[in-house]
Amino acid sequence: MKLSCLRPLAALLLTLGLAACGGKASYEVAGTISGLNNEGLILANGSDTLPVPAGKTSFTFAKRIDYGTDYNITFKQQPAHMTCGINGGSGSAGHYINISAAVTCSQNRYTVGGTVSGLTVEGLVLINGSATTTVAKDATTFTMASSVAYGDPYGISVSVQPKGLQCVVQPGTEKGTMGEANVTTVKVACNPV
Repeated sequence: MKLSCLRPLAALLLTLGLAACGGKASYEVAGTISGLNNEGLILANGSDTLPVPAGKTSFTFAKRIDYGTDYNITFKQQPAHMTCGINGGSGSAGHYINISAAVTCSQNRYTVGGTVSGLTVEGLVLINGSATTTVAKDATTFTMASSVAYGDPYGISVSVQPKGLQCVVQPGTEKGTMGEANVTTVKVACNPV
């Protein structure tokens, strides 16, 4: 009877002893994600890749790594129309209790601008939303000071007229939805009043 109780205890002690001598701890390679609004993000840790769907706020690679193994989380593919960065994405397992990287994503942003004709005096101020840009006398081109995120609308209009001139943004060039490149087609024409 006493022997039947000792056998499981002996097996447990043997297992613990072997684990202490040669067993290695393994670690999940994981982290948080913020701002991922679009599809297409693929993370990589060596040959282990991980597609991450839009809207996810965390990730965990399928393969665990052993104590002392280096990890280096990279981007195999950025999400559509976004740029992501990683904080804490590389190191050696075991330096911290948990491996936890932070991936932060933001929509790509582009500028809006175009041409100006007839601007012979100072004072022209253009506006897009709440962002204004003053255009210099004799300028033939302009670029709005604030960029616009991909997919967001823009609408350029005249906020302040220069003295003695009437400046108008040509219809059909003043508004649109930001694509995947800078807009350079807005046309502003100024004429004497």
